[in-house]
Parts: sequence; structure tokens; C-alpha cells
Amino acid sequence: MSLPIMSLEELCQHGSKVTFEKGDILTSSVAEEASQDFYILESGICALSSISFDGRETTYLYYKPLHFVGFVPLMSQVQVHYYGKKTFSIIAKTPCTAYRIPAKQFQELLAFPSVINLVLGVLTENNAYLLEHFHSSKNEPALVQLCRFILDQVDCDDEGNLVLDTFFTYNEIAHYMGVHSVTVARMMKALKGEQMIDKIGHQVIILDRDKMVKLITEERKIDY
Repeated sequence: MSLPIMSLEELCQHGSKVTFEKGDILTSSVAEEASQDFYILESGICALSSISFDGRETTYLYYKPLHFVGFVPLMSQVQVHYYGKKTFSIIAKTPCTAYRIPAKQFQELLAFPSVINLVLGVLTENNAYLLEHFHSSKNEPALVQLCRFILDQVDCDDEGNLVLDTFFTYNEIAHYMGVHSVTVARMMKALKGEQMIDKIGHQVIILDRDKMVKLITEERKIDY
């Protein structure tokens, strides 16, 4: 007998709703120790980050609503060689709500092929995003990287404008790009001068998405 298909909404019902304040750690891995909870993000933004020996934060991936957060239960058999202390954490960058599913219960849910398909789909999407970010950071000009980041993260507001969440400060973007926040400020000023974006208070608004896409595809050079 075939198992019933489970949707993401139905999967959420197997978890308990929890809230996180900005700066809270949802899950972390230090050397070979890691937390075992599995989350489905309902609202807010989380980030996969690490802290270097000298205290510098690096951000690799941002999670948005309806993303799975934490795959430690899936990786319990994976053996990784650790040379020195490595800390990776998923941090709430804004106030968040999520559905928490304990590891044992999550393993039982993997009996549903539809759950496996949901998980594999998100894992594949995240892997593709990480590969693109790595390739871009090694091969593309910083301004192209910034445009990619902005277009990846913007959402439509109530009036249909493409806007960047105000939590994405210059400092936050700098952590993701691996540059100084002053460099981000200069690039933003250059994009504004080219009338691709506007800034009202702390809100970045996309004025010309097509022009930004063209800058990416043609790697057009703009002084900043």
C-alpha cells in the first residue's frame, strides 16, 4: 500500500511552534557536536554563518520563510575530519517563528517519499545557491556580486515595488560578500547614481531591475 503524500503545510503540523529573537541561535555545530532539532521557518530571516578565530563573521546562506533549517538528523552518519575548532551556526537575523520537529520524529517522517522529495528539493536549491555564491565571489567583480545579492533577496511590498529588507544593512551585506562595509556603501551610491536603485531612509528600492540584470550579464564596469 502506498503512503499518502504529505505537503509542507502538513509537515508543519508535526512540529511545535517556537519563536526566536534577533541574534538567537537555532542550531549550531562545534567540531563533532551539533544540535539535533529540525525547523521549518514560518516568518523572519535566518542565516548560516561561521565565526573565524579573529572574530570575523562570514555568512554563507540566508533562509527565508518556508525553508527547512537544520539538517543534522540527515547527516548523522557523515564523517568529517576536523582540524581545529570550527563553528557553524544558523542565527535568527530578525525575529522569527518556526515549527520545530525533534530528530527522532523527523527520522520517522522520512518514511514518507513526499517528505524526502521536499527535503531533497530544498537541499538542492541551497547547494546551487552556495555554489553560485562561491563561483561569484571568486570570479566576478564586487559590483556584479552585489547586484546578484540584491536581486536574490528583494521581495515585493504591498505596492508592488521590489524592496530589500531593512535588516540587510551595509555591514550585513559586507559579511556575506567578504568586503568592508565602506565598499558596500560606495557601490550602493554608484548604483543609485546609475538610477538602478533608490534609498528612502534604510529602505533600498529597485528602480530598474532589467538594468541591474544587464550589468550582471555583461559585467559592465562602473566606477565607485
